[in-house]
Amino acid sequence: MTDDHKSFEEAGQEANQGILGEFFGFMRDNAKWWLIPFLAVFGLLGALLVLGSTGAAPFIYALF
Repeated sequence: MTDDHKSFEEAGQEANQGILGEFFGFMRDNAKWWLIPFLAVFGLLGALLVLGSTGAAPFIYALF
């Protein structure tokens, strides 16, 4: 067995990290830290959209 084949098999035996774990691993390995502010803004906008359709809507509309 070559080293590449062995490391591939070892990677298959590791525990599943989930989508967020893999995404943060990608950002760490590829130095993509500049993506964090974009993700934070998109997350806040998504939260505002969700809360805008609930009983909290009058309070959110007063902010703008």
